[in-house]
Amino acid sequence: MISKVISSFLLGLIFVLLLDFLLFIGIKINYIDIYNIKVYYNPLFVDNQPYIALFVLSIIFGYFISSKKRLKLFAYIYIVLIFLSLSTFYKPIGKNLGELLFKRDSLSFKVGKTAFKGDLFYRGRRYTYIFRKDINKMIKLPNNDLLYSK
Repeated sequence: MISKVISSFLLGLIFVLLLDFLLFIGIKINYIDIYNIKVYYNPLFVDNQPYIALFVLSIIFGYFISSKKRLKLFAYIYIVLIFLSLSTFYKPIGKNLGELLFKRDSLSFKVGKTAFKGDLFYRGRRYTYIFRKDINKMIKLPNNDLLYSK
């Protein structure tokens, strides 16, 4: 019984991670790379996971996979979800989703005694990428030196 629950969860996790993997590849190609943000795929993927949602979806997917009655329905739903994840490979969708997840407009930043306004494009493990409209340039600043607010 326990082994069946664990194997169902792990199989569900694999199916969820495949969708998530495809989603983040599209965002990497159509948002991160377009704005020349220097972040590798692995930190992008790992740092931006909603772990609670991942856990819950893995349980749900595992349940549907282990249930023979619901497996056919799950297969149809999963095929639709694959196409939705692949839709991020289409430039406007991937770019808009990346902006929805990462971009924050018109924030105030402070580095030391220097204060300025800009748009936050991505905040990673070590660096934050900000577009400064006043100089029309993307800048990369270390997170430990940077303060920001609305």
